[in-house]
Amino acid sequence: MRHKPLQLLILLLMGIPLNIFSQALTLDDCIELGLKHNQSLRINRFETDRSISQAKSNIGIILPIVNFSLSGSNTDFGGTGFTDGYTDSYYSSSLSLSQNIWDGGAWWYTLKSARVAQNAADIQYLSYSVSTIYQVKSAFYNYLSTQQLLDVYRENLATSRYQHQLTLERFRLGAASQNDTLRTRVNIERSRLQIINGEVDIQSRARDLNIILGRESDSHLELARPLWTAVEIPGMDDILDEVISSNPQQRLLDQNKAITAYNVKIARSGYIPALGFSTSYRNTSPKIGDVFGETTATVTTGLTLSWNLFNGTRTHRGVEQGKINAKLAVENYDLSERKLRKNLAQIIEQMDALQTSVEISQLILDASEQDLFLAQEQYKIGSVSILDVLRITSSYEDAKSNLIRTQYNLKIAEAGLHQLMGKH
Repeated sequence: MRHKPLQLLILLLMGIPLNIFSQALTLDDCIELGLKHNQSLRINRFETDRSISQAKSNIGIILPIVNFSLSGSNTDFGGTGFTDGYTDSYYSSSLSLSQNIWDGGAWWYTLKSARVAQNAADIQYLSYSVSTIYQVKSAFYNYLSTQQLLDVYRENLATSRYQHQLTLERFRLGAASQNDTLRTRVNIERSRLQIINGEVDIQSRARDLNIILGRESDSHLELARPLWTAVEIPGMDDILDEVISSNPQQRLLDQNKAITAYNVKIARSGYIPALGFSTSYRNTSPKIGDVFGETTATVTTGLTLSWNLFNGTRTHRGVEQGKINAKLAVENYDLSERKLRKNLAQIIEQMDALQTSVEISQLILDASEQDLFLAQEQYKIGSVSILDVLRITSSYEDAKSNLIRTQYNLKIAEAGLHQLMGKH
């Protein structure tokens, strides 16, 4: 332990943050880990890079094509009885350049489509990132909800044991029946069963969150429990335009509309003549050292005009299919926008209902807590039966559990709203 300050200094010099010693992870910590280490997101990053590379490859369509070749051959002619044999050597070099000058606009629209495709790939990765953040938040809140419910179950067990001891004392005094002691004992076992199931649930939640964070499923997990803060619920009209313009999936569909529109123009270029330029340098010589000489070199330069007059119906069908794809892209965009409006309305309605449920659950919990305290005091003096106490205890436990579930469901719904808004 005497070397710990030195170790901390070394870690600081290496740029390693000191909060690695803190086991409790905040929500921001989990989001940062998820964005860095989530394996599904990393796979999507590679897929995005591949899509961008494919889009960039289309840029080469405007660049000239340059080829160089160097060849040589050696032929041995055998002699006869009257002639001597001889060897014929032949060497050649060639350098050619060809450039597409005009192809009906195909290369121009291909470049525009490639730029849109690059943007679409970036938006796709943004969509994956936003989805990952939602998964982290959902798993984070589900874990904390299960953890707090487990605390409630343990509290229930302590309350059940207290009530059982109180009933045993009253039984010894003849103020309670044996059935009362059996009922309180059953309540203890029910609380123990809740704890067992809760511990299984918390392990499952921990594994789910660890996988999302890109860690081994059995890694130790401890989360910092945030203070409850009220959730601000925006109005539908206030954020609708922002959601439509920022939602990653909607932006992708908008990019797809642009790509399909360019594809129609590219297909139509098949009706238009194409103009190309080419030049070549060629040299042949019986000696390899002379293949770059000027005396035997030939240079050819030319322009080529080509016009496809008939290729079956391939050009026509290409244009036709491009138009169909463009119409599909428009319809998919419009349908997605309608669904987005519906999902936004539903999630805001859900948040409103959950917000009201949180307020009502808190009122019920406060009343149940007072009711339970009074019932326990009244049971001590024999004013109420143990059945009344157990019923009121159960209501208190349900009220506390419902408040926890409702609060975290509201937080998960808020995360869903942020996902629709494309918040990173």
